[in-house]
Amino acid sequence: MRRYVSVGALILMLALTNPAPQPAAAASAVGFQQDFIRVAEMVMPSVVSLKAVRVVTVRPRGVPEDFFRGTPFEGSFRDYGQPVRRRTVGQGSGFIIDPRGYILTNNHVVAGSQDLIVRFNDGRETRGQVVGSDPRFDVALVRIKTSGLRPAMLGDSNKIKVGQWAIAIGSPFGLEHTMTVGVVSATGRKGLGRGTYGDFIQTDASINPGNSGGPLLDINGQVIGINSMIAAEGQGLGFAIPINRAKQIISPWLR
Repeated sequence: MRRYVSVGALILMLALTNPAPQPAAAASAVGFQQDFIRVAEMVMPSVVSLKAVRVVTVRPRGVPEDFFRGTPFEGSFRDYGQPVRRRTVGQGSGFIIDPRGYILTNNHVVAGSQDLIVRFNDGRETRGQVVGSDPRFDVALVRIKTSGLRPAMLGDSNKIKVGQWAIAIGSPFGLEHTMTVGVVSATGRKGLGRGTYGDFIQTDASINPGNSGGPLLDINGQVIGINSMIAAEGQGLGFAIPINRAKQIISPWLR
Protein backbone atom coordinates (compact mmCIF):
# COMPACT_ATOMS: atom_id res chain seq x y z
CA MET A 1 0.00 0.00 0.00
CA ARG A 2 1.35 3.34 -0.98
CA ARG A 3 1.62 6.13 1.61
CA TYR A 4 0.83 9.67 0.59
CA VAL A 5 2.20 12.75 2.36
CA SER A 6 0.96 16.28 1.85
CA VAL A 7 3.29 18.87 0.42
CA GLY A 8 3.06 20.90 3.66
CA ALA A 9 4.02 17.93 5.80
CA LEU A 10 6.91 17.13 3.49
CA ILE A 11 8.23 20.68 3.73
CA LEU A 12 7.97 20.53 7.54
CA MET A 13 9.84 17.22 7.66
CA LEU A 14 12.62 18.58 5.48
CA ALA A 15 12.91 21.72 7.62
CA LEU A 16 13.22 19.67 10.80
CA THR A 17 15.83 17.30 9.39
CA ASN A 18 17.77 20.00 7.51
CA PRO A 19 17.63 23.26 9.47
CA ALA A 20 18.40 26.39 7.51
CA PRO A 21 22.02 27.53 7.75
CA GLN A 22 22.70 30.45 10.08
CA PRO A 23 22.87 33.75 8.16
CA ALA A 24 26.42 34.99 7.67
CA ALA A 25 25.65 38.32 9.35
CA ALA A 26 24.33 36.58 12.48
CA ALA A 27 27.34 34.27 12.63
CA SER A 28 29.67 37.24 12.30
CA ALA A 29 27.88 39.10 15.10
CA VAL A 30 28.16 36.09 17.40
CA GLY A 31 31.86 35.91 16.59
CA PHE A 32 32.37 39.56 17.53
CA GLN A 33 30.45 39.01 20.74
CA GLN A 34 32.75 36.16 21.71
CA ASP A 35 35.76 38.37 20.99
CA PHE A 36 34.47 41.06 23.36
CA ILE A 37 33.70 38.47 26.05
CA ARG A 38 37.20 37.05 25.70
CA VAL A 39 38.77 40.51 26.05
CA ALA A 40 36.71 41.22 29.19
CA GLU A 41 37.64 37.91 30.82
CA MET A 42 41.30 38.38 29.92
CA VAL A 43 41.78 42.02 30.93
CA MET A 44 39.37 42.69 33.82
CA PRO A 45 41.74 41.13 36.42
CA SER A 46 44.47 43.53 35.24
CA VAL A 47 42.39 46.70 35.63
CA VAL A 48 42.14 48.44 39.01
CA SER A 49 40.09 51.22 40.51
CA LEU A 50 42.09 53.99 42.18
CA LYS A 51 40.92 56.22 45.01
CA ALA A 52 43.26 59.13 45.67
CA VAL A 53 42.80 60.69 49.11
CA ARG A 54 43.90 64.31 49.38
CA VAL A 55 43.80 66.84 52.21
CA VAL A 56 43.26 70.33 50.84
CA THR A 57 43.13 73.76 52.46
CA VAL A 58 39.95 75.69 51.69
CA ARG A 59 39.16 79.30 52.54
CA PRO A 60 35.52 80.47 52.56
CA ARG A 61 34.97 82.53 49.43
CA GLY A 62 34.40 86.27 49.87
CA VAL A 63 34.87 86.25 53.65
CA PRO A 64 37.78 88.30 55.07
CA GLU A 65 39.66 86.85 58.04
CA ASP A 66 38.95 89.95 60.22
CA PHE A 67 35.27 90.15 59.34
CA PHE A 68 34.19 90.32 63.03
CA ARG A 69 37.28 92.08 64.38
CA GLY A 70 36.40 95.06 66.57
CA THR A 71 32.79 93.95 67.02
CA PRO A 72 31.05 92.38 70.03
CA PHE A 73 31.16 89.05 68.16
CA GLU A 74 34.94 88.94 67.75
CA GLY A 75 35.47 86.42 70.56
CA SER A 76 32.72 84.07 69.36
CA PHE A 77 33.77 84.11 65.70
CA ARG A 78 37.55 84.22 66.14
CA ASP A 79 38.04 81.47 63.49
CA TYR A 80 35.42 82.79 61.09
CA GLY A 81 36.88 83.10 57.59
CA GLN A 82 40.01 81.11 58.50
CA PRO A 83 41.25 78.43 56.10
CA VAL A 84 40.07 74.88 56.90
CA ARG A 85 41.56 71.53 55.89
CA ARG A 86 39.26 69.07 54.18
CA ARG A 87 39.62 65.49 53.02
CA THR A 88 38.70 64.78 49.40
CA VAL A 89 38.63 61.49 47.48
CA GLY A 90 39.26 61.38 43.74
CA GLN A 91 38.30 58.43 41.53
CA GLY A 92 40.24 56.99 38.62
CA SER A 93 41.51 53.81 37.00
CA GLY A 94 44.76 52.06 36.20
CA PHE A 95 46.09 48.74 34.94
CA ILE A 96 48.83 46.32 35.96
CA ILE A 97 51.78 46.20 33.56
CA ASP A 98 54.29 44.15 35.56
CA PRO A 99 53.86 41.17 37.96
CA ARG A 100 56.16 42.94 40.43
CA GLY A 101 53.30 45.32 41.21
CA TYR A 102 53.58 48.22 38.77
CA ILE A 103 50.37 49.97 37.74
CA LEU A 104 50.12 52.50 34.92
CA THR A 105 47.68 55.42 35.20
CA ASN A 106 47.30 59.16 34.58
CA ASN A 107 49.27 61.70 36.59
CA HIS A 108 46.13 63.75 37.25
CA VAL A 109 44.52 60.72 38.93
CA VAL A 110 47.20 60.39 41.63
CA ALA A 111 48.91 63.81 41.81
CA GLY A 112 48.97 65.28 45.32
CA SER A 113 47.45 62.22 46.99
CA GLN A 114 48.34 61.47 50.60
CA ASP A 115 46.80 58.02 50.45
CA LEU A 116 46.17 55.83 47.40
CA ILE A 117 43.73 52.91 47.58
CA VAL A 118 43.93 50.26 44.85
CA ARG A 119 40.90 48.01 44.34
CA PHE A 120 40.81 44.88 42.15
CA ASN A 121 37.84 43.43 40.29
CA ASP A 122 37.57 40.62 42.88
CA GLY A 123 37.08 43.13 45.70
CA ARG A 124 40.58 43.02 47.18
CA GLU A 125 42.10 46.33 48.27
CA THR A 126 45.63 47.45 48.96
CA ARG A 127 47.57 50.68 49.18
CA GLY A 128 49.80 52.01 46.44
CA GLN A 129 52.70 54.42 46.18
CA VAL A 130 53.52 56.72 43.28
CA VAL A 131 57.04 55.89 42.07
CA GLY A 132 57.13 58.13 39.01
CA SER A 133 55.06 60.82 37.34
CA ASP A 134 55.23 63.11 34.33
CA PRO A 135 52.67 65.96 34.45
CA ARG A 136 53.47 67.08 30.91
CA PHE A 137 52.41 63.77 29.37
CA ASP A 138 49.93 62.97 32.18
CA VAL A 139 51.50 59.59 32.94
CA ALA A 140 52.19 58.08 36.36
CA LEU A 141 53.44 54.76 37.69
CA VAL A 142 52.16 53.26 40.95
CA ARG A 143 53.74 50.38 42.91
CA ILE A 144 51.85 47.92 45.12
CA LYS A 145 53.12 45.05 47.26
CA THR A 146 50.80 42.28 46.14
CA SER A 147 51.59 38.90 44.60
CA GLY A 148 49.71 36.85 42.02
CA LEU A 149 49.11 39.78 39.69
CA ARG A 150 48.08 39.41 36.03
CA PRO A 151 49.63 42.12 33.84
CA ALA A 152 47.81 43.43 30.79
CA MET A 153 49.50 42.87 27.44
CA LEU A 154 50.90 46.05 25.94
CA GLY A 155 50.39 46.48 22.20
CA ASP A 156 51.98 48.68 19.55
CA SER A 157 50.16 52.00 19.17
CA ASN A 158 52.16 52.79 16.03
CA LYS A 159 50.22 50.08 14.19
CA ILE A 160 46.66 51.14 15.02
CA LYS A 161 44.33 52.16 12.21
CA VAL A 162 41.33 54.47 12.13
CA GLY A 163 38.20 52.33 12.13
CA GLN A 164 39.56 49.41 14.14
CA TRP A 165 37.78 48.29 17.29
CA ALA A 166 38.57 50.18 20.51
CA ILE A 167 37.59 48.88 23.95
CA ALA A 168 37.77 50.94 27.15
CA ILE A 169 37.71 49.54 30.69
CA GLY A 170 37.58 51.69 33.83
CA SER A 171 35.44 53.11 36.62
CA PRO A 172 33.26 55.88 35.14
CA PHE A 173 31.48 57.77 37.94
CA GLY A 174 32.68 55.09 40.36
CA LEU A 175 31.06 52.21 38.44
CA GLU A 176 34.07 49.93 38.72
CA HIS A 177 35.24 47.70 35.85
CA THR A 178 32.88 49.05 33.22
CA MET A 179 33.58 48.01 29.63
CA THR A 180 32.59 50.11 26.60
CA VAL A 181 33.18 49.51 22.91
CA GLY A 182 33.74 51.79 19.91
CA VAL A 183 36.34 52.40 17.24
CA VAL A 184 39.53 54.37 16.83
CA SER A 185 38.15 57.65 15.48
CA ALA A 186 41.47 59.37 14.74
CA THR A 187 45.15 59.31 15.64
CA GLY A 188 47.71 62.03 16.29
CA ARG A 189 45.18 64.53 17.64
CA LYS A 190 46.75 67.85 18.63
CA GLY A 191 45.63 71.17 20.09
CA LEU A 192 43.58 69.70 22.93
CA GLY A 193 44.81 72.05 25.64
CA ARG A 194 47.45 69.80 27.18
CA GLY A 195 50.50 72.02 26.84
CA THR A 196 52.87 71.14 24.03
CA TYR A 197 51.90 67.48 23.93
CA GLY A 198 49.68 66.48 21.03
CA ASP A 199 49.56 62.87 19.90
CA PHE A 200 46.25 61.57 21.26
CA ILE A 201 44.23 58.62 20.03
CA GLN A 202 40.63 59.70 19.57
CA THR A 203 37.86 57.15 20.20
CA ASP A 204 34.09 57.04 20.42
CA ALA A 205 34.20 54.25 23.01
CA SER A 206 32.31 55.80 25.92
CA ILE A 207 34.74 57.50 28.34
CA ASN A 208 33.61 59.47 31.40
CA PRO A 209 35.14 60.86 34.61
CA GLY A 210 36.63 57.89 36.44
CA ASN A 211 37.84 56.21 33.23
CA SER A 212 41.03 58.26 33.42
CA GLY A 213 44.08 56.04 33.66
CA GLY A 214 42.30 52.93 32.40
CA PRO A 215 43.32 51.01 29.28
CA LEU A 216 42.15 51.47 25.72
CA LEU A 217 42.39 48.04 24.08
CA ASP A 218 42.30 46.49 20.64
CA ILE A 219 40.17 43.48 19.73
CA ASN A 220 43.01 41.18 20.83
CA GLY A 221 42.96 42.60 24.36
CA GLN A 222 46.26 44.45 23.97
CA VAL A 223 46.61 47.94 25.45
CA ILE A 224 46.98 50.61 22.77
CA GLY A 225 46.44 53.67 24.97
CA ILE A 226 45.72 55.19 28.37
CA ASN A 227 42.30 56.85 28.55
CA SER A 228 43.05 60.40 29.62
CA MET A 229 40.47 63.04 28.72
CA ILE A 230 37.13 63.83 27.10
CA ALA A 231 35.60 66.74 25.25
CA ALA A 232 33.09 68.17 27.70
CA GLU A 233 31.17 69.89 24.91
CA GLY A 234 30.09 66.67 23.19
CA GLN A 235 29.66 62.92 23.44
CA GLY A 236 31.74 60.27 21.75
CA LEU A 237 34.93 62.32 21.94
CA GLY A 238 37.41 60.54 24.18
CA PHE A 239 41.19 60.74 23.99
CA ALA A 240 43.93 58.33 25.02
CA ILE A 241 47.70 58.61 25.34
CA PRO A 242 49.40 56.15 22.94
CA ILE A 243 50.91 53.25 24.86
CA ASN A 244 54.22 53.53 22.99
CA ARG A 245 54.64 57.04 24.37
CA ALA A 246 53.90 55.79 27.88
CA LYS A 247 56.46 52.97 27.52
CA GLN A 248 59.19 55.50 26.81
CA ILE A 249 58.25 57.65 29.79
CA ILE A 250 58.01 54.92 32.42
CA SER A 251 61.08 52.93 31.37
CA PRO A 252 63.44 54.68 33.87
CA TRP A 253 60.98 54.14 36.72
CA LEU A 254 60.84 50.33 36.38
CA ARG A 255 63.46 48.90 38.72
